[in-house]
Amino acid sequence: MKNFSLRGEDMRLATVLFLVMSLVSGAFSQKVIENPTKPVSKKAGRVLELREEMRISDEQGGFYFKNPVNIKVAPDGSLFVVDGEQFLKFDTKGKLVKNLFRKGEGPGEFQSIENYLFNGDEIIVHQARPNKIVRMDREGKLIREFRPEKAVSRLISVFNNRYIMARNSFPVLKKEGAEPEVIKVDWSLSLVSEEGKIEETGHIFPTKWFAKRLPNAIIANYITDFSCALYDNRYLIIHHTQDYLLKVLDLEKNQIVRTFNRNYKSVRQRHGKEKIKEAKPYQYTLEAPVDYYNDIQRGLIHGDNIWVLTSTRDEKKGILVDVFNREGQYINNFYLPLSKKIEQEDLMKHPLAISGDSLFIVESDENEAPTIVKYKIVV
Repeated sequence: MKNFSLRGEDMRLATVLFLVMSLVSGAFSQKVIENPTKPVSKKAGRVLELREEMRISDEQGGFYFKNPVNIKVAPDGSLFVVDGEQFLKFDTKGKLVKNLFRKGEGPGEFQSIENYLFNGDEIIVHQARPNKIVRMDREGKLIREFRPEKAVSRLISVFNNRYIMARNSFPVLKKEGAEPEVIKVDWSLSLVSEEGKIEETGHIFPTKWFAKRLPNAIIANYITDFSCALYDNRYLIIHHTQDYLLKVLDLEKNQIVRTFNRNYKSVRQRHGKEKIKEAKPYQYTLEAPVDYYNDIQRGLIHGDNIWVLTSTRDEKKGILVDVFNREGQYINNFYLPLSKKIEQEDLMKHPLAISGDSLFIVESDENEAPTIVKYKIVV
């Protein structure tokens, strides 16, 4: 066997090549965890009972429900709801505590709230226009606010004293006139410091929008959206396609460490032609001409498992929910008897929250007035 040695320059080149090949090998070595059509559990397919425990309506006074969105349960069990120029806090019995929204442009004041989350005893609130992040205590007292150095679209989580945020690329329409078209919109993940400095993670997730020009504006709607759920304060479960596919981003390593799916039969849409409909007075939405619903409507973290709300609906049983463990293995499924008034295409955005064995969801009463209902999930 012939012996040989590398000089310093050759050694550096070999090292660089080794690192490049390692990165390339790592990128291609990660395989999709292919799950079968059916889960391993013999109890799969059960219908869980939703036992009503509480209703919150504006009949109690002190607030007015117009379009409650973005409902979340704080670690102490209190409930928070964004509704226009209201940021409402309710106690564990559904009684209004206070409205934390202060209209204005000064410190601790808002024009609108894009998203919020809980971090210890604090509430972190993101306003998109103008862009700022506000830290407040659970009673709404201002702790600090700052502005990111670049515009960011969405607040996702807090990680190592920095904020995980997403920014979407500017929608670009290529067709002339009012002809509608499908466009690609990329979502990129960033780390934002308390000083507003932004560090890009390098992760980009493409989504699809459907858009058209109006005489004095552009109207658009999601075909797919960038959505994620955090668990263990470290991992993001990400979904951004029409297909049944989930990705796990390890924030500590800044790597996609797992991708998984399951054999799923897509559900055909009841419509599929482009049209504009009036969702609410003077609020219009553009229905995308797609043949099938997105396989995954949303992902939720429940205990040690990942719940995936699918597009499969049984008129008698409800919505099919798939259950995966942290390794991405398909272990169970069940039906959740949600209100039939919630359309399949609306489930992706419909305000709901799960905390322990409790489900909070916005429903309409007999007068079509919004009401928040708390159910106990009976397994």
